[in-house]
Amino acid sequence: MKLIVLALAAGTAVAECPNACSGHGSCGAFDECACFPNWQEADCSGRTCPFAAAHVDTPKGDLDGSADALSGPAAGVNTVNNVVVGSMVYPHGTTEQYPYMADSAGTQLTNTGHAYAECGNKGICDRGSGECECFPGYAGAGCQKATCADPTCSGHGICMNAQNLAAQDHDNVYNLWDAEVGFSCLCEPGYSGPTCASKMCKYGIDPLYYDDDVMAVRAPTARVSFSVGNLTGTKAVGDAAAFGAARKSFLEGTYAIKFYDAFGEDYETAPLSVGAKCPEVVAALEGMANDVVPKHGVACTMRGYTKSDKPVNGKGPGLQTVAYDLVFEENPGDLKPIEVNAYLDGERPTVYLADGNSTDQEFNVDIDVFPNWKGISGEFVDYFPSICHGVQFMVAKTPQNERTLGAAFTDSNSGLSADEEKLLKACLGDADGNADNNLEVYNWDYGTPNSTNTPHIVKLAPTDDSKSGMYDAGTFNLVWYGRANDNADASTNKFYFSGLPTSDTNKKFAVFPTSGVATVLATNKTAVTARFDRGATKVYTSYDTSCPELGIGHINHETIMNACLNKGDKVFLFNNRFDTADAGYGDGDGLTDAEVDQSATAGNMYEVVKVGVDAPSATTATTEDRFYFVVDKAINWDGSATAARSTSSSSLTDNGLNAVEAAWLSKLGDSATVSQLIGLQTIVKFDTSTAESYEYVAQCSGRGLCNEGNCECFAGYTGDNCNLQSALAS
Repeated sequence: MKLIVLALAAGTAVAECPNACSGHGSCGAFDECACFPNWQEADCSGRTCPFAAAHVDTPKGDLDGSADALSGPAAGVNTVNNVVVGSMVYPHGTTEQYPYMADSAGTQLTNTGHAYAECGNKGICDRGSGECECFPGYAGAGCQKATCADPTCSGHGICMNAQNLAAQDHDNVYNLWDAEVGFSCLCEPGYSGPTCASKMCKYGIDPLYYDDDVMAVRAPTARVSFSVGNLTGTKAVGDAAAFGAARKSFLEGTYAIKFYDAFGEDYETAPLSVGAKCPEVVAALEGMANDVVPKHGVACTMRGYTKSDKPVNGKGPGLQTVAYDLVFEENPGDLKPIEVNAYLDGERPTVYLADGNSTDQEFNVDIDVFPNWKGISGEFVDYFPSICHGVQFMVAKTPQNERTLGAAFTDSNSGLSADEEKLLKACLGDADGNADNNLEVYNWDYGTPNSTNTPHIVKLAPTDDSKSGMYDAGTFNLVWYGRANDNADASTNKFYFSGLPTSDTNKKFAVFPTSGVATVLATNKTAVTARFDRGATKVYTSYDTSCPELGIGHINHETIMNACLNKGDKVFLFNNRFDTADAGYGDGDGLTDAEVDQSATAGNMYEVVKVGVDAPSATTATTEDRFYFVVDKAINWDGSATAARSTSSSSLTDNGLNAVEAAWLSKLGDSATVSQLIGLQTIVKFDTSTAESYEYVAQCSGRGLCNEGNCECFAGYTGDNCNLQSALAS
């Protein structure tokens, strides 16, 4: 009888665990269930739902004041610093010190600001099914995805995660915790908004933009150049002995031009033959769908050689090169650059060398696209909207026939008058954004192009008020005030401009200053130099302009002075003569006596779209091969090392620089030599002024409201994009 009672007592003890642990756990000595993996609750009846990185989390603090960020779990060992020990998710414990904790294998995690949480802290677990019921806006087995507001993006876009969205933007990389978690809509061209539900309206130029007393019109529009030709090879282009006057190799085939409108929608022309004349190119562009390029909406200039041209002095037309300068007069804004499609049959090129011998085949067909070099390309915002009244320039060459870095001259060719200097000083004003160091009664800075300094930057715009002048947008130029050289008396001070905009002495220019600040990119006292090819968007630099050492606790103002670039920054690129002219483009003698060169004298404004560092490789020789930034449009001049002018003489003036150029050039770096400076390009960062800017290109021309793709113009304006003023409009 005693044996039976004891047996019943033992059975009763085991049964004390609630619901016998539901068959999903073992009953312990203290009548507590130890649930099997993926089960929980007191009786192990509830399923555990999937875990994901928490969208919202509470970081832990330094509870003991030790400030030891690395205190915490070691592999397989619970240390005294652990705040939580033996949890289901982190059996090795979590530390007090955010953001460090360990995974279930004991491996320390260094980026856990969003620790794993059931249903990502954005859902409720259904214990019966083990499935997460996500809150609105979240999806996935563990509610790990922050979905698009409309997963279909209104039928006008694609719902993509942050990582893929970044890749769409010039191959940028996004590696933060939510790279594969946060989702947004990537809208197709012509649609906008968080769900791509808003149809955009036609862009136009604000009719009130033409409002100064010097010019009736001054609206820069999209201007682009492209060349189809043979610009590279193993022999000099002008080598008559190698190729002879009767050379018979010519480019043949067809290509098409891909044009992008202000929304980014692409259109492609019908095939064009190599060597097509301007009327054919214009007809192809105006013949694209939807009249995207209106009739009489594009101006074309052609340069280069075709088959019918005769060789000159043994040069050309052996290497046929044709270049076109296009101005899209009726397509305003900062348009995505055109593309040239020379693979109309898919992977097989449709532009090629014909009738050539094996030597000819050493040369490759090159197609380059870059902003037109004769003025500012179209923008959406004018950061130089205010004219300097009473000051006009007429360009003239110096007695030495120097094209670059000359003074600006008036009609008398005698320099600025005293009154004009006063007006210009007052207009230029503060160059560096610090009024404490301003000079004279004009409250202005002299400005210099030296390292770590801030030159003035202006827009010089032609005063021509004809229709052609409407699109002759002028140039951006550096300006400073100083002596001709270090030995000159201060009484010789005068204004100097970077490369003058034209050699046409009959054209007058007005001056448009800015409240923005231009700074020569530099580390301490040494300029950050750049190298790039014509037609490229990638600029290699002598310094890591991403400035990783600017992280917390690593700031060094002595070495990082004015040397950092970020995505979205505006920059100008100037050579060591402070213009953007290519000193010797091509292979020495060039294609012909009238070489197809790019001799722009002032810069376009570029936007930085990416900053990075290439991984080192076996061929990496200098830092210039690794550090880089990418700009939004191709550069229209050659800033590569091969563009350097001769350094055979130690005299700066013997290298084609006048005394003024030599004086400023010598200040680019305290210890720089002539050979180090020649051929190196200067980067000028431009911090725009939002207080003084004019968005002159906008939907509905800024003179109406966009309603589902249709402009509702304000009173006094009319047209499909509200770009016309009318007293009768209502």
